[in-house]
Amino acid sequence: MNNYTGFRELELVDWRQFGHISIDFHSRLTILTGANASGKSTLLGILARHLNWNRQYSSAPVRNFKDRNSWSILGPRRMRRMRDTGSRWAQIGILTYGNGGRTEISVPISDANGRQEYDLYLPEQQLIQGVYLNSHRISNGNYISVPAIPTIFTDAEQMFERFTEEMRAVWAGSWTGRPPRMALKEALMAAALFGSPGNLSIDYNPEAAEIWDGFQEILSLVLPKSIRFKRLRVRVPDVIVETATGDFVLDDASGGVSAVLEMAWQIFLRSRNTDNFTVVLDEPENHLHPSLQRELLPSLLTAFPKAQFVVATHSPFVVTATPDSYVYVLDFNNDGQVDSRALDYANKSSGADDTLRRVLGLPSTLPIWAEKELSEIVTRHLRGSLTAESMDTLRDELTAIGLESDFPETVVRIVDSHRDGGSNNAQA
Repeated sequence: MNNYTGFRELELVDWRQFGHISIDFHSRLTILTGANASGKSTLLGILARHLNWNRQYSSAPVRNFKDRNSWSILGPRRMRRMRDTGSRWAQIGILTYGNGGRTEISVPISDANGRQEYDLYLPEQQLIQGVYLNSHRISNGNYISVPAIPTIFTDAEQMFERFTEEMRAVWAGSWTGRPPRMALKEALMAAALFGSPGNLSIDYNPEAAEIWDGFQEILSLVLPKSIRFKRLRVRVPDVIVETATGDFVLDDASGGVSAVLEMAWQIFLRSRNTDNFTVVLDEPENHLHPSLQRELLPSLLTAFPKAQFVVATHSPFVVTATPDSYVYVLDFNNDGQVDSRALDYANKSSGADDTLRRVLGLPSTLPIWAEKELSEIVTRHLRGSLTAESMDTLRDELTAIGLESDFPETVVRIVDSHRDGGSNNAQA
């Protein structure tokens, strides 16, 4: 964990829709996937409270034919047992941090019969550096005019707090009168103004320059490769995005580009104070084309090489984005409760593939890293002759990366290429 606290393990038992949840967090990337209502966002919410995003929970209606008006925070049997003990709190889980510290996770025990709001109790909750990105994205929308550029350049931490404050307001359904995109544009314009070393009329601010140049470096890594990002430029009152495929005003960016800009901005600002931090990200695929869904996490991991990412997603493109990760499916058991199950996507076992198809309702999608390995295998065999021994070797190589089921198609591709004199390319 590079001496950074972060998250290490989460275990929950018999709370809300959960039966037994056991998550080991990877030092770089942990992915949670599953059907709607399986509890992905609820699990992220437990982590997000460490990052100043707190939510309240509600007791659930109890299916009880004797009393249809009853409500419970725990299951009815466990609730009765806890009441008999006289305890005010019931432990539902344990959260372990990267430094080995642990905190219980408890919920209140109440005699109230009606519906009630409540909060979790984590008595030994530790400080976590990082950022929570909920599933709501700014996306594209109406043009936002910036009436004035701030004359005092604030630091990255203040920029981060200002932007996330506006995002929390949108998330809570309130309105501050300042859209989040306005905070973004104001900060970028101020960084361009005060960070320009060639402006002899305004004192040079090195932090402004680092934010202006640093954010563009991040965008060059995370924006869609197809647009071939060049740079940002300010033409008051607009921020212009220059690309090899054409220039556009930031407000006119597509939903996918806007979503990536927003995510990158928050993570970049958080990275200004430390390399080691945690990003909790809910449904990064929102507004993104499938090709960008495949690219996003590998790009973020490259752009922020010491950050820990915890991601909840419905997208198989995100699930299979990189082999160096832990993937967990949240799935309903025979009792109608949700359990967690680790998927071995480093080896792409058939069990993992079957689970992914069943849980997400989509065919498994070949990830970029597997395409590369498959392409290299095919290229090697195109250089050799077709023999029984070479076919055995091919099968073994495909099995080693979990692609044995692609053996027939791969053989056909190699045979066709040999028949055409090796003219076919070996791309997967």
